[in-house]
Amino acid sequence: MKVLLLVFPLFLYAQIPEKTKKDSIISVEHDTLPKNLEVEIDTTLSETEKKIRKEAFTPDILHLINGDRLTGKILSFQQGRLSFDAQGPGIVSVKWYKIFSIDGGSKIYKVESIYGEIFIGKITNSQIMGEIIVLTEPKKTKIKFEEILRIFPLEEKWYEGFKGDIGAGVSYTKSSEVLRISGESNLFYVISRWRFVNNFSYIATSTESSDYSVRIQENLQEFYSLYKKWVLYQANGFNRNDELGVDGKLSFGFGIGNNLIITERQRLLVFTGFLQNFEDTIESDKFIANSEWPVTLQHTVYSFLSPNLSSSLKMGSYVGITDKSRYRFDLSADLTWEIFNDFKIQFTFYYNYDNKNLIGKNTKEDHGTELSFLLELK
Repeated sequence: MKVLLLVFPLFLYAQIPEKTKKDSIISVEHDTLPKNLEVEIDTTLSETEKKIRKEAFTPDILHLINGDRLTGKILSFQQGRLSFDAQGPGIVSVKWYKIFSIDGGSKIYKVESIYGEIFIGKITNSQIMGEIIVLTEPKKTKIKFEEILRIFPLEEKWYEGFKGDIGAGVSYTKSSEVLRISGESNLFYVISRWRFVNNFSYIATSTESSDYSVRIQENLQEFYSLYKKWVLYQANGFNRNDELGVDGKLSFGFGIGNNLIITERQRLLVFTGFLQNFEDTIESDKFIANSEWPVTLQHTVYSFLSPNLSSSLKMGSYVGITDKSRYRFDLSADLTWEIFNDFKIQFTFYYNYDNKNLIGKNTKEDHGTELSFLLELK
């Protein structure tokens, strides 16, 4: 009987798979270790998997001309400046002529040159000052910083790809009893050759002598980069302008454009196409369709001097197709001053003209100024 009691447990143990035996031994040995001794045991990752995990967290390295090195994360490169989230100092902005080279770690980047070329791949540092190497399969491409228009990381998490700024402003004039409230956002999102741009503007004006007035502009544009400096675009928009008698207007358009001037200091984009509108005015109680031929110009200038300034000019001409006597013109110009990292002050002037005569409105134009405080999104 004693023999059976001894043999039976050994028989059961013999039926246990070898892997389970090893795991149980590891578990027992781990439980018997002193509680104050920290031991990391990894029985699930192979050497290859461990290497992949290690590479997934490879940080970016910024090599400066003065010999300094910063470790962190590349946020963007545009307007001739690199936005870099460094370990320790935080987010810094470095002008291109102060950079020796960049090592982009393990991320994938979209690099655009001033010649309209687009490269997608990893970035590694070059031994030549003022240059990077883009690893585009199956070749390597060397690009000088003075020839780079933009660099954006293609984020692994989709929501991390949103960049831009948001802002608001308020003003009150005692003498005329005028209160003005404004809000705006300028966001963009980059995926491979696609660039999505969303611009929103809201201005509400209240005066003692006139009715409450609202001006709303919401525009969503998609740009697809073609060969060299050509782009395709698609646009959607919603507009309201109480001053011009427009209660609501939905717009859908498409076309083609070209970057006539594209350097690290300025950019000039001109595009044209077709625009379909559905408009609701104070004269009607329903949306009326009309088609237009748009020609739009966008010019942006950047300054590297202190303080950091940038200015942009947008002009749009709209000639009626279905209503041949209809003509519209939009203009906006702004000057932006970066006070310090992530915070800006922006002064904007806008002008809108529409030659359509509306009953109850004795003006064909609307114009004004706006002062906003902006917070940049990283």
